[in-house]
Amino acid sequence: MYDSIYGLCRTKNAGNCTRNGNEPTPRVKYLAGLLEKLGIEYYLDEFPLAGRESRDNSQQKTTLYNIVIPGSSGRMVVAHHDIVNPSADNANDNSASCINVIALKRMVPELGVIIFDGEEIGGVGSSHAAEQIVAGDHGDIEWVLNLELTGRGGDKFFIGNYPGALSDKIVGMFDCPIFNTPFNDSVTLRARGIDSTVINPLPALEAGKSVPHFFQPVVMDGVELDTSILMNCHSAKDSLSTISTDDMRVFVERVLYKIVTS
Repeated sequence: MYDSIYGLCRTKNAGNCTRNGNEPTPRVKYLAGLLEKLGIEYYLDEFPLAGRESRDNSQQKTTLYNIVIPGSSGRMVVAHHDIVNPSADNANDNSASCINVIALKRMVPELGVIIFDGEEIGGVGSSHAAEQIVAGDHGDIEWVLNLELTGRGGDKFFIGNYPGALSDKIVGMFDCPIFNTPFNDSVTLRARGIDSTVINPLPALEAGKSVPHFFQPVVMDGVELDTSILMNCHSAKDSLSTISTDDMRVFVERVLYKIVTS
């Protein structure tokens, strides 16, 4: 299952979601094919993004696609499938999370899952889904856990500084650190009153290595975590060589499974 990240990273979009026209992107098609192969029911929630200027300053109407995998538990886990840099593997941001959320769905069939489009341009897909959640279109949703950059770290992780019942639950289970994060889809969801936080594993900091001074120290179970991997986003450094399918499995089976089933 986790080896599917290699195929996803080899599947290239034209760029961010404003650059891909009106058809499902290659990455959407890959994920849809994976779900079909696994026998997991899903649908593509299609919605327009109109009035955005392309790089050549022309107006283009772009169709976005959230991948919705329905559930009945009232708990939802999400990730985003769109990318910025078509030349990069986009392994940690956010291919690993796309694979991990599908792996988790296989373990917990009643779990609700959405893989968002448009995170990289301001959370367009999560904003669209938030309207549906508030309207009750996905049932009575207790909370939404957002996966970002989940390719390395295993059972060492932080959550975003987004107070609420979900954050309290995770900290109570794992005594994990809380980190002030940049924008992610939890921000958009919380703006609509939905309890959400973002979760992000990190590898242990290697002996003798330092992290950029502007990062706050992140320590879990007495282990300082390497926040420098966060700097790889949107660059060629976000390669398959920086992630671990073993870490992905540990994160899903030892962390996510416990959160969504307890």
